Amino acid sequence: MVTNRNQVCPCGSGKKYKKCCLVRERVVHINKVQVARFYERKHLLTSMMLDFVWGKLSQRDFESLKSDFEIRTGLHVSENMHTMMFQFYAVFMHRYKNNLRGIDWFFKEAGIRLDSDLRAYAKTWTNLKFRLIHAVDFTEEIIHFEDMITKETYSFANIKENVPDTIRRHEGTIGLLEKNNQQYYFNGVRVFVQPNGLQRAKRKIESLMRETGLSYEEVMMEYIPEVLAEMLSEDNQTRYSEEDVPLLMELGLEHLPVYAMDFLAFYKEKTTGKKGNTVRKYRESLQDFNELLKRNGVIDLSNIDEKMWKRLLTKEYYDMFKTMTKTQITDLISTLKAYLQWKNRKGKATDWPGLADFLKEEERQLIHAVQFQNSFFPNRHGYLGTQTHEMLKLLRGEIVKDGEVIEGVFEILKRNKQSFRVVRLKSSPTSNKNTKGSKNDEYTISGSDIEMEYAEEGLIFSGGITKGRINMWELLRIDEVFPRGAKPYVK
Repeated sequence: MVTNRNQVCPCGSGKKYKKCCLVRERVVHINKVQVARFYERKHLLTSMMLDFVWGKLSQRDFESLKSDFEIRTGLHVSENMHTMMFQFYAVFMHRYKNNLRGIDWFFKEAGIRLDSDLRAYAKTWTNLKFRLIHAVDFTEEIIHFEDMITKETYSFANIKENVPDTIRRHEGTIGLLEKNNQQYYFNGVRVFVQPNGLQRAKRKIESLMRETGLSYEEVMMEYIPEVLAEMLSEDNQTRYSEEDVPLLMELGLEHLPVYAMDFLAFYKEKTTGKKGNTVRKYRESLQDFNELLKRNGVIDLSNIDEKMWKRLLTKEYYDMFKTMTKTQITDLISTLKAYLQWKNRKGKATDWPGLADFLKEEERQLIHAVQFQNSFFPNRHGYLGTQTHEMLKLLRGEIVKDGEVIEGVFEILKRNKQSFRVVRLKSSPTSNKNTKGSKNDEYTISGSDIEMEYAEEGLIFSGGITKGRINMWELLRIDEVFPRGAKPYVK
């Protein structure tokens, strides 16, 4: 059914069709026409450039160019992409005897004969830069890509001519980025690969930058075939059998991060022929650790420095769970220790050499952070709730009705026999009107026997305390507990 211009718009806005969706439809149509025109001119200019370059080469030059392409790309270009990639190489990558690339040679000699529209395109193409980028965010109309070296972001038109509709987060490519109507488009051939291929390319770029002293853009101009070859190469990290697929899915590794092959091999070695608790321990610990890495955008363990390791294991991991058990945290620590030992046996470099020592030194803190939170009465008996806990303390005369309440983030400074001394690191924005005291105030808190068993010096917790009848404070609420390593990240 055709909607008349003056009828109410069927979208339900209440406006007339001519002032609502008709306008949008015209804009969409205009955009489609402009994009179609953009691609038509690109294809025409590409054909003209190839004709120009091929016309300049003798048969011997052509064979030499082809041989150079095979050597520099390391024969890693697939057969179905070979012809297009070779053409792309001839125009945008290879420097000829005159030290010009195909695009520069073409513009220098033939640019004057182009119409103004094509000349503008050609001039733009001489200045395009290769970028190593991966997808980080998606909308219906836009895909945001991030440069893996500079961290700059680019908004690409989300159309099938530009980006495959099968692309997933953290997949990406090496490409020339061309801007048109405030959106980016890929110029020429591009091969989208999984994160492990991108990480190989990133390491290759960083290595070349160190070895040559060249900038990122200079490396991408002079060594793009070598970087491309590294990205497309297949090593042990990417060879998975059909029987691996269920295990990858089970461990949450379907996004195939760089560490996927190591996790998979480690898991197989530790669980083959085993049953029950052993399999559960490694499966659930690797699932949790992988989820931690995913939530923090980590796809390559070599990118994690000492500071990030500490933040992940002392803050981000604890933030993932509202409650934890001692078994959960001890299994994780045991699994990480075993994984590091496995890597050493396999001759694989440990990503942070101090990680094993850190786990050994901080193990007690990591475990007690969980046990201290679980030792608090309302946390052990969640169905009773904090209000019931407060009422019981009132009935026992341990706290005063409408007494002063202090809320915030506290660090345990000293542990006594039946109490512990804390300092408030950060006040809570939800503190009630009775809240007094200033940042860095210290308080002595009375603890039950089970709370004192785990109230270790250095632990950090958020919650609320209130004044007791004796010259001490009482715990009203414990929301979260972190080991001491989290202190820089909770303040």
